[in-house]
Amino acid sequence: MTIDADDPLGDVDELIEQLQTGSTEVNDLVQAAEKINLDRKDLEQFILDNQGTLIQDSVNVLQIMKQYVAAAPNAEDVASFAELLKATSTAIDNLAKLHTSRERTDTQKIIKQMDIDAKKTINDDNNKMKLIGTRDEIYKKLLEDITVVDAEVVENDDTKDQS
Repeated sequence: MTIDADDPLGDVDELIEQLQTGSTEVNDLVQAAEKINLDRKDLEQFILDNQGTLIQDSVNVLQIMKQYVAAAPNAEDVASFAELLKATSTAIDNLAKLHTSRERTDTQKIIKQMDIDAKKTINDDNNKMKLIGTRDEIYKKLLEDITVVDAEVVENDDTKDQS
């Protein structure tokens, strides 16, 4: 569609065309969002990626709004800035909590594994010290290992030497 610079309705036609194509683009985005089906493995990465993007975008908007509010403050802009600042800090806090939770879980796994290894070592040491077997088995083992010693008994008569 060509737009004539002298035609005052040309801008309106262009605006209507943008609105019509914009609604189909929005519908495409909505359908794409509905198609997102995440399993447990991908969910955490999805959250991290989107939370990071959201935080980065919010910080960028905060920088722009900060300059705008500082230049010409009005109540609505200051309230909007405060709400955006609160939402951004909440998002950062949630991301920090997720990181802390993951670190805590990893540390607990390491500590639990160390505890299991220590108990296993203690049990192995205790089992080496114990005799395993019944009384009859131990008695039979002693009888098998017995060796006969030939000994000659010599009497030493010390009483004769002293008289």
